[in-house]
Amino acid sequence: MNSDEIRYQVMIYGVVQGVGFRPFIYNQAEEYNIKGWVSNQGSAVVMDIEGKRKNIKEFLLQAVKNPPSLARVEKVTANRETIIGYENFKIIQSLRNAWGPRFIGSDVAVCPDCLKEISDPQNRRFGYAFTNCTNCGPRYSLAIELPYDRENTTMDFFGMCTECLKEYNDPSNRRFHAQTNCCPACGPVLILLNKAGEEIMCSNPAKKAAEFLKDGKIIAVKGIGGFHLVCDAFSKDAVTLLRKRKNRLHKPFAVMVRDMDTAKKLCFMNEKEEKALSGSRKPIVLLDKKQSDLRLPDQIAPGLKKLGIMLPYTPLHHLLFQDGLTCLVMTSGNLSSAPIQYENKKAVENLKIAADYFMLHNRDINVPVEDSVVKITGNEEHVVRSARGYTPFIFPMKSNLNVLALGAEEKSTFCFLKNNYLYMSQYIGDLKNYDTYVNYDKAIKNLKSLLEFEPEAVAHDLHSSYESSQYAKTLGLRPIKVQHHHAHMVSCMVEHNLYNPVIGVIFDGTGLGADNNMWGGEFLVGNRESFIRAGHFCYATIQGGDRAVGEPWRIAVSYLHAMNHDFTPMESVIGNGRIDMVKQAIENRLNCYETSSVGRLFDCAASLLDVRQCITYDGQAAIELENIIDPSVQEEYPCSIEELNGIYKIDSKSILMSVIKDIQRKTPSSVISARFHNTIVCSSSDVVTKISKDCGLKTVVLSGGVFENSHLLLNLADRLKRRGFTVYSNHKIPTNDSGICAGQAAIADAQERK
Repeated sequence: MNSDEIRYQVMIYGVVQGVGFRPFIYNQAEEYNIKGWVSNQGSAVVMDIEGKRKNIKEFLLQAVKNPPSLARVEKVTANRETIIGYENFKIIQSLRNAWGPRFIGSDVAVCPDCLKEISDPQNRRFGYAFTNCTNCGPRYSLAIELPYDRENTTMDFFGMCTECLKEYNDPSNRRFHAQTNCCPACGPVLILLNKAGEEIMCSNPAKKAAEFLKDGKIIAVKGIGGFHLVCDAFSKDAVTLLRKRKNRLHKPFAVMVRDMDTAKKLCFMNEKEEKALSGSRKPIVLLDKKQSDLRLPDQIAPGLKKLGIMLPYTPLHHLLFQDGLTCLVMTSGNLSSAPIQYENKKAVENLKIAADYFMLHNRDINVPVEDSVVKITGNEEHVVRSARGYTPFIFPMKSNLNVLALGAEEKSTFCFLKNNYLYMSQYIGDLKNYDTYVNYDKAIKNLKSLLEFEPEAVAHDLHSSYESSQYAKTLGLRPIKVQHHHAHMVSCMVEHNLYNPVIGVIFDGTGLGADNNMWGGEFLVGNRESFIRAGHFCYATIQGGDRAVGEPWRIAVSYLHAMNHDFTPMESVIGNGRIDMVKQAIENRLNCYETSSVGRLFDCAASLLDVRQCITYDGQAAIELENIIDPSVQEEYPCSIEELNGIYKIDSKSILMSVIKDIQRKTPSSVISARFHNTIVCSSSDVVTKISKDCGLKTVVLSGGVFENSHLLLNLADRLKRRGFTVYSNHKIPTNDSGICAGQAAIADAQERK
């Protein structure tokens, strides 16, 4: 036996299944004359390899440093073993193994090679809507268990034909061990139905669907992670009808465009935005609209300067852009407040009120996944909604505790903390909706099964009435209550690997505070384990409970009542009767609560300016208030900050009084909005500076749903940096309530360590 020959058993952990890693290893082994075998094991790739020392070294370096484009290597272990004398190298049957970290690949957009095939009349996959290879296609949405092999996905229903099997077994083919490999002879098929559920007989369902779209029809199209409701984006009548049928009065629709050239005609974009739009994940990217000849109907994003744009990410999407179609409304296949539909029978039943036709296929979706939403702020990508292509979000984090964190009630997500990794779910939605709650339960059980995970404890919000907190009671696990704004702060700390104490500026709409009031304009000092409240916006008494969130005029009347101010313009807009009703309810303490919420303060300003009196989607008033800002305005209003018992308080009444005076002077709303935003920035940075002098900290984290406001985020971060602070904000983990499960898990672990 050659003394230069060595043998190693190697385990590679990470996103290494369903991404062509074993075929890659096989071909590398051939190149470096390596003998042995490779296999999937659990969610890792395991190898038993023999070869010359130099060749083994180069082979492993290639595997770790230059893996397939979709792979992500997290950890490698290698143990020296006694030479056996392998004669060749082969891929062997996968093994189950629950030990160690487990990783699941995300759904990936169709690759250029597959697109060429579906466009080539001479190719056997010409026009085939389910064309994919090791470099693209669905992953997470089809996975039932690990290891990621065909029999563990919903593709197990489809047996490969002779040609596909030949590709699957050919090391030189890019479909070598592609688990979702298929073709028109053996794979899923499209079917087109009318709203009565009757099949429309045609030779080319995708082409027929495109014809219907050109005629102004609305089609429910089944994609990778669920259904979309689709219509021609240039048809004002179709868009208006879709809004009516879906009961979605104002919330913007996403638009899928045929290609990048079309996107650039509709919107401005910088290099980062173009990269986000065109990458392998293909999220919805929020972009600034252009005033060009190619204009979409205002009904797509009513009154807003931004548009949500995405590129086609499945072969079926590309096939829909036929006969001159260039822009399609591509909105979630649901009715208002309901979860996305993903099962054929239920979709036909539940969406027939909205759709004229249904484009179905017979490949089951195991995990429903919405489209992700991102934006570029300060030249950095910020994830607004983490879903297709971004989840499961897997993040390294040292831990002593196996914990399930249940997140919030709205914009819900959950996460597991296990084996020093955080596994964060896709966006699920509002748990007050029963069907969403059912999907939430299913998603938890599904990811738990994939990870073979048994939590020791469950972390949930301090608010016991949240559906997520109620869900915790059904699990029979040790509960760990986590304050909402502390979780926001720590979610940002997790992402940036911060452990030492920080100053947290946490602005959102609602979250139960430690004093049983509703917080939302908080300045916290603390670490992952604990915090103190060092400052906040002054409390306001809001009348109307949850109803007030949907009716900003109630919030404005509540603030005005506390200020002893009768703002005459509100009487003509709202009516004396309704105003008096709210005042009387406040005086009798009927359905009132105390809040420091910056979100509610934004609602009040939007109402006073008559930007929005009633909302039809979450955050609408604040979004529209930001939308009218005149960015050239640099002034701010005077604002008083008082200190009581070591806690700083920002007087919101003084800010609103200045807003009212400007309104009475007939100052343009765009100027008032800018001054209002600038005042929040100025007063907040002043409080942070005061707290810093008290505690000596110079690290600040900004988190909470109000920081979806780009003007606020950028200007506050810039002002603090100019004062010598190091500032962090959420990027990969959403700053809104979708991100707090990560904070909950980290807090539970930190408290366990103590």
